[in-house]
Amino acid sequence: MSSSTPDRDSQGRKKQVSSRRSDNRTRKLKEEIDQLKTGLLREKRRAERFRKRLQSLRNTKHKATSKKNTANGFRKAAANRRSVVEFLTRDENSRLLPGKKDTVSQNKVRVQRCVLTKSLKELYKDYKPKASDRNTCACIDHENVKLLLERIHQSGLIGSKSISDALIQIVCDVKNKKCMFRQCATCCYSEIEAALPQNPGLVTWQQWERERVCSEGKTFSHFVKRALTGTWEDLLKSFNEKLDALAKHQYIWIHQVEQCRALKNSLQDHEVVVHMDFSENYACKLNVEVQSFHFGGSRKQATIHTCMVYKSGMSQAYATISDSLRHDERAVWAHLKPVLDDILSDTAITTLHFMSDGPLTQYRNRKNFYLMCTLPFLRGIKEITWNFSEKAHGKGAPDGVGGSIKRSADAFVHQGGDIQGPQELFSFLEKSSSTVKFKWIAEDDIVRVDEAVPNALPVVKGTLGIHQITTDTPGKMCHREVSCFCLRLGLQCECGSPSLFDFHSGNAASSTSSTTSTTTEDLVGKMVIVSYDKKPFVGQVQNVVGEEIEVSCMQQIGKKNNFVWPQVSDVIHYFNSDVKAIIAEPEPSTSRSSKLSDEDWDTFVST
Repeated sequence: MSSSTPDRDSQGRKKQVSSRRSDNRTRKLKEEIDQLKTGLLREKRRAERFRKRLQSLRNTKHKATSKKNTANGFRKAAANRRSVVEFLTRDENSRLLPGKKDTVSQNKVRVQRCVLTKSLKELYKDYKPKASDRNTCACIDHENVKLLLERIHQSGLIGSKSISDALIQIVCDVKNKKCMFRQCATCCYSEIEAALPQNPGLVTWQQWERERVCSEGKTFSHFVKRALTGTWEDLLKSFNEKLDALAKHQYIWIHQVEQCRALKNSLQDHEVVVHMDFSENYACKLNVEVQSFHFGGSRKQATIHTCMVYKSGMSQAYATISDSLRHDERAVWAHLKPVLDDILSDTAITTLHFMSDGPLTQYRNRKNFYLMCTLPFLRGIKEITWNFSEKAHGKGAPDGVGGSIKRSADAFVHQGGDIQGPQELFSFLEKSSSTVKFKWIAEDDIVRVDEAVPNALPVVKGTLGIHQITTDTPGKMCHREVSCFCLRLGLQCECGSPSLFDFHSGNAASSTSSTTSTTTEDLVGKMVIVSYDKKPFVGQVQNVVGEEIEVSCMQQIGKKNNFVWPQVSDVIHYFNSDVKAIIAEPEPSTSRSSKLSDEDWDTFVST
C-alpha cells in the first residue's frame, strides 16, 4: 500500500506540469494569434489607405482625362461650327438679305440674315470635311430650270431635282470652262434623256416669262409666272434647252465667286479690295407726319453707296450719303473719292481690286472703264482690276451694310427722332456708335467728275460679256470673260484669251483672241440705239431671232432730246451690227414724251 502512494503523487505532479505546459503553449498561441490579428488589422488598414490613395489617383487622372476630352470636344465642335458657318456664308451658297428688317439676334448681337441658295442636301454633298425665307432676288435663269426640273422629278422621270446633278450629267467636268461653255467636242451635244410615261398626255408646268404691256403709246416689260401646257416631249425639250444655256451662266457665277474669295484670302500688303454696291434709296421720315406729307410728294430720298474694304488681315465698312439721286458711273467715282482718300493714306498701297455687280447704267459701261483707266493713276496707283459678278448673283457684304444703316435710322425715328432729309440722315449716322465710316457727297462732287469724262468715247464691243477689266497703263485696258488672278505680281496673263483696248486710238489693240461677243439674248427688253439708213434711232428690243434683232423704235420730235412712242408701232428687224449702244430707260419729260440722259444723248448725237 505504501509503495503505491508515491507513484500516484508523481503521476499527479506530471499531470500538473503537463497542464501548466499546455496552458503556457495555449497562452503563447493566443498571444501569437492576437499579434497576428493586430498585424492583420494593421495591414488591412494600410491596404485600405493604399486602396483609397490608388482610387484617388485614378479619379484624379479620370477627371483630368475627362476634362481634357471635354475641352477637346468643345474645341472640335467650335471649329466644326466655324467651318460650317464659313461654308454656308460663302457667296455661292448663300446671299445676304439687303432689307433693314432682315436681321437675327445672336447673343444680343444683331446681324444681317442670310438665305441659302441651295438645298441642304446639295450643300451637304459639297461640304468637304464630311460629306423659309421669301426670296425676292432669285435668278430667272436658275428659277426657270428649277421649275422644270421639279416638275420632271415629280413625275418620277428623273431621280434628282438638283441643278448641279443635272449639269454633271451633260458635261465632262463642271470645273472645265470649255465643257460648261458647251465648246467641248465630247459633251457639247449631251442632254438628259428620260423615259416618257406609258400613257403620255398633256402636262402643265410653270415658267417666268417677260410680258410686254403697251400703255399710252409706251411699251413696258413685266415678268409674270405663267402656267404652260404641252406634251412631255415639249417639257423635256424646253428643259434641255434651258439647262444647256444655264451651264455657262452657272460656270461664270461660281468661278467669279471663287476667284474673288481666293483674292480676299491671299491679299498682300500692297493690295486692297473694294467691294461696292448702291443700296436702295432711303426714304427720309419723321416720327409724326401729317397726312399730306405721308401720301404726297414731299418726302425726300437719300442715296446710299456702301463699300467693304479688305486689306491684309483687316476689313472696314464705308457708306457715302448724298442728296443727289444720280447712280451713274460718274456718281460712282464721286462716292469712291473719300473712300479712296482714306485707303490711300497708306502709301504702301499700289494695287486696287474693285468688285461689284454688273448693271450697265452704273458699273459696266465704257465711261466707267475710262474713269478706271485714268483717275486711280493720278493717285499713284500702278495696277487696277474691276471684277463683275454674274447677273442676278451680285448680293454681298455691301448689301448687309446698307440694311444695317437703314435699320439704325428707322430705330432712331421710332424713338422720337426726325430724319427729314439726307443731310439729317448723315448727321445722325456720323454721331452714332457704328463701326461704319460715313462720308458726305455733295452735288458739286459729282459735277467735278462729269468734267473728267470726254464727250465722245469709243464703244467697247462685247461689254455685256465682260467680267474682268485690268489696267496698268493709263488709257489702256485688258478685258476677259471671267476673272483670273494667277499672276499676282503682274495683272496681264493669257488665261481666258484677254482682249486689249486703247481709249486713245478708239480701237481694240492687238489681242490674243477676238473680242468677246455680246450676248444677244440679254438684249431683250433693253433700250438701244440702232442705226437705220445711217441715222440713229432709239428703241426697245422686242425679240432676238438668230442674227437679227426686232426693235420697236421711238419717234424723235425735231432735233431735240425729246422722244415719244408712235401711235402705230414702228417695229423693224436689225442686224446685230446695227445696234450701236445700250442705253438706260428714257426719263419722262412730260406726260407723253421722254428724254435721254446726258450720256445717252451724247451717244445718240455722235452715232
